[in-house]
Amino acid sequence: MTEQTWAPLVRTTTPTLTKILRSRAFLRSRERSVTIVESSEELRALADLVDTLDQANGPLAPVADRVAAAVRFLRDRANRLDDAAASTHNSPDVTEPKNGDAPSAGVATRERLLVASLHYLVTPDDLVPDFRAGGYIDDVLLLAWVFGVATNELTRYVADEPGCSGTAS
Repeated sequence: MTEQTWAPLVRTTTPTLTKILRSRAFLRSRERSVTIVESSEELRALADLVDTLDQANGPLAPVADRVAAAVRFLRDRANRLDDAAASTHNSPDVTEPKNGDAPSAGVATRERLLVASLHYLVTPDDLVPDFRAGGYIDDVLLLAWVFGVATNELTRYVADEPGCSGTAS
């Protein structure tokens, strides 16, 4: 994967992106992301909701591969949470995670940002309501920016070839 693969597909002025990031809808999504990112059930539910959207056609087409990668990220994170819970359950003497298990503050922030942007995508009442003409423009602008910020977190989930499901190893 080359660096250009992740180059922003949509250029926007800072004030437009700032309006989206400061909108009530995105602030709600950011608040929800704190609990979603720690719950395997909520991560899977969010992934299922995103999967119901037509990503390949229409307004989401420019970011469809990255949306699919983000869904794979959500499912992998949910599986890792389940594995960690099972490990803790099987070894009750373990009370603290190993240092290598906890993500850095920057990684954790970018993961929450990914979750918040996907939550914003499936929330119909956002800055530009999705049912209106051009209603997904704010979602696409936000997703394009977040996918650029979270490149490192998503790279391993991007399919190299069309029809490939990507890898989560």
